Amino acid sequence: MPNYSLNKLQSGSQTMSIEYYKLKLVKNNKEIELGVSALDAAHAQGQALDISRSLSAEKFELGYGKAKQTRLSKLYERLAFNDFDHRDCFEWTGSVTNKVPSTYVFGKRYYVRPLILGYLDIERDGVVKNQCKNHMCINPYHNQYLKSRNSKLGSGDLQMLLAFRGQGVSASQIAKALNVHRSTIYRNLKHERISDGSQDYRRSKH
Repeated sequence: MPNYSLNKLQSGSQTMSIEYYKLKLVKNNKEIELGVSALDAAHAQGQALDISRSLSAEKFELGYGKAKQTRLSKLYERLAFNDFDHRDCFEWTGSVTNKVPSTYVFGKRYYVRPLILGYLDIERDGVVKNQCKNHMCINPYHNQYLKSRNSKLGSGDLQMLLAFRGQGVSASQIAKALNVHRSTIYRNLKHERISDGSQDYRRSKH
């Protein structure tokens, strides 16, 4: 049976019950274990798929139980519960390479921001621009995701754009909302996903 705990996560006035899982991932004959917190089994399975994609794992196994929390597992948990604020910087307190947040998994160094892109299923071969100018910030809302340096879709909210796509909003309406020509939307909407945050940033640490 899963381990249950009442967390401070709330929906309206109700406190949600959180289940704990252990996620084992394998890559290049190396294995790691991460803790996963979820609302239910389906939520946990979705996270397992997202984390596996983020780390390009070859296979994974999800089971009940509590695993030791790491900076990486806490980051994935924040992503799973969308626990980021547009306004606040969220600073990485782990390893840093050339002033870029990084971590070591499977005996290899990974940069944190591309891992976030992988988790969110955003193309990793694009350009990531840090809008808040805080090189330690890993808040997804403070990054601008562009397909190329010359992309005209230089601003806009990631959630808004994804919502537009999911709700079948027309290219003309999206273009108006993003203040670009509809031809830009036609060319880029299929693959372009962007996130932009507020210009008045505050700092918190992870």
